[in-house]
Amino acid sequence: MTTRSTSPTPIRWWNSARLRITAGITFITAAVFAAMVVFTGQLLFLSADRVTDTRLSRETADFTTFMTEGILPSFEAEEPTVEQLIRAYLAQQYPSAELLLVGTADASGTQFTLSRYGPGEDRLFPPAVRSQIQRIGLVSGDDSGDIGDAVSWRKTSVDSPAGPATLVVAVNDLDDSGEVRRVTEYLLWASAGGMVLSAFLAWWIAGRMIVPVRRIREAAETISAADLSRRVPSDGPDEIVSLADTVNEMLERVEDAYRTQREFLDDAGHELRTPLTVVQGNLDLMPEDPEGREATTRVMQDELSRMTRIVEDLLTLARADRPDFLLTSPTEVSDLTLDFEAKVDVLADRDWTVLPYAEGVALLDPHRITQALVQFCSNAVRFTKDGDRIEIGCRMLEPGTPTIPPDVAAGSPPPNPESERNQRRLIWWVRDSGAGILDGEEESIFERFHTARGQLRDGRGGTGLGLAIVSTIARAHGGRAFAFNARGGGAAFCFVIPFIPAENSATDEKVSAPPAVEDDD
Repeated sequence: MTTRSTSPTPIRWWNSARLRITAGITFITAAVFAAMVVFTGQLLFLSADRVTDTRLSRETADFTTFMTEGILPSFEAEEPTVEQLIRAYLAQQYPSAELLLVGTADASGTQFTLSRYGPGEDRLFPPAVRSQIQRIGLVSGDDSGDIGDAVSWRKTSVDSPAGPATLVVAVNDLDDSGEVRRVTEYLLWASAGGMVLSAFLAWWIAGRMIVPVRRIREAAETISAADLSRRVPSDGPDEIVSLADTVNEMLERVEDAYRTQREFLDDAGHELRTPLTVVQGNLDLMPEDPEGREATTRVMQDELSRMTRIVEDLLTLARADRPDFLLTSPTEVSDLTLDFEAKVDVLADRDWTVLPYAEGVALLDPHRITQALVQFCSNAVRFTKDGDRIEIGCRMLEPGTPTIPPDVAAGSPPPNPESERNQRRLIWWVRDSGAGILDGEEESIFERFHTARGQLRDGRGGTGLGLAIVSTIARAHGGRAFAFNARGGGAAFCFVIPFIPAENSATDEKVSAPPAVEDDD
């Protein structure tokens, strides 16, 4: 079988996240700047129009007031003419360069024009424009309008005591419009510069933001099946840290699954090699006589049975991480203990003693608990002889109560985790009257095949996976398994799990196990 290695997909610059972020920020910045320039330009133009309209209204209002009420006493004639009044009004004005006033005596058609510059030198009101404004004062028609793009005019007619008069006020806002256009142009250039600057800043910021992601990618590329222990760095913004933590959690699950698979393969290959070798050797040396064939066949059957037990135990351990490993249900603890008491007599000819047991309905997997007790009892049978006493017990431990009282263990009792001591829990134990546990092996005997190798040296049968299965069942329930030499001789094998009252869950609902208890250092 060939393994095809896949290299990571190369990152194309035109499809990179950094370019997309930069393009998005630049586009939004350009849209904001464009909207700002358009809005500001419109405001400036509206403001200029408003100023022009205000000047036209003020000039026409002043003319109306003067012609109706502003007859000056300095006139030599007692009753001045309308022409004299128009000239007197215009004489009081000092127009700016962009203002032109044309007064008309309607009865005679006499016109008076006032501007800062003469017709030949006025760039804002050249002769052609002046002629148009003067004609407006001589004809009836609209009261306001525009000449070209720059000149706005307004006309007012007044019935003064001296006769009717008309004033045309014209304002050329070419300079103001030019100023507005220059300001708008400056805004455009400033916006373009700001957009370029924002693009550079967005490119830099996006690069800084992507650095943690790039480190995660580079670290992930170095992780292979040969080394799953490496983890991606978790630093940077909260989102990046959350991503890194999620990736690391995923890697831990992958590593656990891979380690479980490797352990399964290693254990299976190691332990199945011996019975397969025995079977193969007996097949190669099969005797010809019937009695020899029968004895050889019996040996092969025993080895095949042991191999079957090893495979079943390995499969049990391999299923420990599956969600359906435990199928919890409300179980009466006393009934569970009574049912088990009825089963132990068939295991071996021993003095089986079941102590007073706990009562209460707990949420647990009764089949797995029974399986763990059977493993404990089978282990006790292998280290005892006919008629020896084996004690089975179950107790309910209240918060604050030590799991193992000091006067029960020979020597120092097993460590009692603080988190375990502060909760209600159930403990099952099986105590034998055998030789006990070798010093220093109280924990290692729960490892896979540890006991089996010792048993094989001692000539005893067994897969060496029984205690490992018990430890797995206890951890799946959120507890632990342990062993110690008991005071008075023999060894005690125990597993303790949290007591979860059945009323905390629906009676027909299967729930997952609580988190495992960790030993204190």
